[in-house]
Amino acid sequence: MQYKKVKIIYFSASDSNAKQLELSSGKFISLLFTAFLLLLIIVSVTLAFFTNFYQEIELASLSKLNTVLKEQLLDMSGKVSQIESRIHELEKQDDQLRIIADLPRIDSDYRDVGVGGIMSVNYPMAPDELSADIFEHQRLLDKLERRIELTQTSRDEIKGKLDENQKILKHTPSIRPLIDGVIKDKFGLRLHPIIDKIQNHKGIDISAERGTEVLASAAGVVKRVVTDNIHRGYGKHIIVDHGRGIQTLYGHLSKVMVKEGEKIDRWKPIGLVGDTGLATGPHLHYEVIIDGDQQDPIKFILN
Repeated sequence: MQYKKVKIIYFSASDSNAKQLELSSGKFISLLFTAFLLLLIIVSVTLAFFTNFYQEIELASLSKLNTVLKEQLLDMSGKVSQIESRIHELEKQDDQLRIIADLPRIDSDYRDVGVGGIMSVNYPMAPDELSADIFEHQRLLDKLERRIELTQTSRDEIKGKLDENQKILKHTPSIRPLIDGVIKDKFGLRLHPIIDKIQNHKGIDISAERGTEVLASAAGVVKRVVTDNIHRGYGKHIIVDHGRGIQTLYGHLSKVMVKEGEKIDRWKPIGLVGDTGLATGPHLHYEVIIDGDQQDPIKFILN
């Protein structure tokens, strides 16, 4: 059996002489396999070297990045503490405003409750300690966000309540319907000056010169106007509805200066002092009526 041979011819670069090398097929295959193994080893060593080299570079870069992140988190912690301090001051002011608005204070434990459902986030490029710090800052920021939203909601509630209180005060009788004048008959039992009998006086009588302006004691809507000259009862008179079951009555007027359904404000002139109806002289009969019952008007005069 004749074995195949492999002839390798090569030339010298210096003298251009050709040389040849004969190898059996088995040796040639062995030579190729050995060369392949050497090449594989060289490539593996090279890859391992560069892999370790780049890993070291990446680790150094990550270490530097982690250092920067820690510094930023430390700076953020200081800013978060400042924000938390400011929010605390706003919450103290909010408590004071709620007292002024006659609203219950918000429980501090309720304010401090964080937002539920926060999921722990894993940061694979950061060490466990740094991941924990990031999560803690996220949790704290979520809690501060809730406290801010709660304070804003409270401020809206306070504003609404103060506006309501202001409206109530505006529509609550609180001034003398006459700037001048003397109260000659008070609220309660008295001897009627005309029929000479003891009766319950349902308001107060304020004497003043005829034609003196009568002022609305609170904002409201004119509910009733009587302008005919009937010489009995209240005579020419006005009833103003202030809402919430509160009404005021102004009697014995010489002139009415408003119309039924008209909206009026406190201090608005609504009529002039007279002696129409059952009266012995010019004066204003003034009543405050709450839910159908006459109250002592003196309790509703602050000036």
